[in-house]
Amino acid sequence: MNRLPSFFRWLVFAALADWLIGRTLTRSAIFMPKSPPVISVYQALGFAGQVAATLTGLLTLSALGWIAWREWRTRNASVLPPALIGLIAFNFVSLFIALSGWLAVSRHLLTLAVVGTLAGRIGLGADSVSRKIALLLPALAVLSGTLYQTSAAVYQALQYAAPPSFAGALFDAGELLVVLSPIGLWWAHRPGDRGRWWLYAAAALPAIAFSALHVANPAMSGILSIWSIGLTLYLPWPLYAVSLWLAGVTVIASLRRNDPMGRAILLLAAGGYVPQLSTHVFLGLIGLWLLALPKAQPAVIFSSDVGRSPNSSFAIGDSASTT
Repeated sequence: MNRLPSFFRWLVFAALADWLIGRTLTRSAIFMPKSPPVISVYQALGFAGQVAATLTGLLTLSALGWIAWREWRTRNASVLPPALIGLIAFNFVSLFIALSGWLAVSRHLLTLAVVGTLAGRIGLGADSVSRKIALLLPALAVLSGTLYQTSAAVYQALQYAAPPSFAGALFDAGELLVVLSPIGLWWAHRPGDRGRWWLYAAAALPAIAFSALHVANPAMSGILSIWSIGLTLYLPWPLYAVSLWLAGVTVIASLRRNDPMGRAILLLAAGGYVPQLSTHVFLGLIGLWLLALPKAQPAVIFSSDVGRSPNSSFAIGDSASTT
């Protein structure tokens, strides 16, 4: 039985810490009075966020390298392994020189190749129309955001004065797909046990918090949303609240079923929409790869969890899914 390395589990934890601490809590502190206790807490959060960001970066590189090796070994794939290795190489090059001009375009084209390959795999491998549509929504969202970045990079490389006129439409379409993705995933994989009312109640807490913040201060909620996840909130805010609620329901239900979808959603959320850092781009690619895992095969679990109960919260595949 094939298993994912244990660093995939730690990647999810580190990515969530980076997202919630480094890009949400520390930035929200900007709006708070800077009394000495608040400054101390802010400094502690900043340090924790830096540690989480560094760990996330290291783990994403490890995960991408392992995925490239795995794809080459098991699928003899012609696109994913070289594209992923190329992205890793660009990441190391960026430590020494800024990726601009045609170098930036090349990196975005490699990302498009990976996203397109995974989207095609999802479209061909889904076992039902509803599952195919649901899984393609996040893939198309990432594709739209990447096309937006690629078009901007091409125009910059050509030294045009303004971005392309269609860039705004691409961005807005991608944000709409981001919001629809949790709704589609929930519809295609909603929990079968209707008695799990507590699951819906627990998942509603973040949505209620978002709704309260948006009603109380729409401008602040919009700024924090852009800083945290990259969404501009141009759509009606109840749609975002429903999407957040059903995302929580799907994540909790998937984790209970040991389905990789839950961790894929968390990685996609932690990566954000139209991410600027390569680490966050990699999180989205890893999330899509998890969504593209075949469903009708033996369970996929972390290698360090051998001997755990099948209901362990650290297993990432149900009894009918594997790499």
